Amino acid sequence: MATVFESIPLNGLRRTHLEQLLAYVNNAEREGWYYGPKKQFLKRHQELKAWLEDAVEYATSDGVVFPKKGR
Repeated sequence: MATVFESIPLNGLRRTHLEQLLAYVNNAEREGWYYGPKKQFLKRHQELKAWLEDAVEYATSDGVVFPKKGR
């Protein structure tokens, strides 16, 4: 039976975690590295970059807080 991967908990993560991930994505772009089929990698890369940029923008919005670290 399949399990649906619906959400990723953010417990314990902060805005700086998202910014660090975005820095990794930007570094890969600057360095020009990729793995696997280039066209597919670049498509995923752009999707991840857009998602992270949106997440960082939202995380820096007034009133937004991250959930406290759980177990």
